[in-house]
Amino acid sequence: KSATGVVADVKDVKPAAAVVPAKDFAAHIPLGLKACDFLTKSTDPFLAVKTCTDALDAAGFVKLSKRDPFAGVLKPGGSYYYTTNHSTLVAFNVGHKFKGGNGFKIIGGHTDSPHLKVKPISKRSGSGCVQLGVECYGGGLWHTW
Repeated sequence: KSATGVVADVKDVKPAAAVVPAKDFAAHIPLGLKACDFLTKSTDPFLAVKTCTDALDAAGFVKLSKRDPFAGVLKPGGSYYYTTNHSTLVAFNVGHKFKGGNGFKIIGGHTDSPHLKVKPISKRSGSGCVQLGVECYGGGLWHTW
């Protein structure tokens, strides 16, 4: 019995559903390769947005302009996106059964952290090489490297 009064038997504890036996990893290799391809193409926030908009275009999403009203453009079942400063992407689907006033759901993320930023005075040299001074932006899980 724990301090909270919960009775538990270790033999009843099951591993999380997300734990995949080693023999089944091969089934996940295509997804891993797809992720590596995305990361290779998306080395900064601008390229991440470009990689995503290319995929959205290929999937039939319609690019919107923030300067033009969306009223009359958005249709139930439609897929749309717009960008801001080439570093922010907003993409969304309008549900097939959508009716104005019914609300909506949003999922968000960001592409800017962590990454390396070039320092304002970045040209350096040492060991016979020209070097580029960079600084880390954002919180990486550096202890895992």
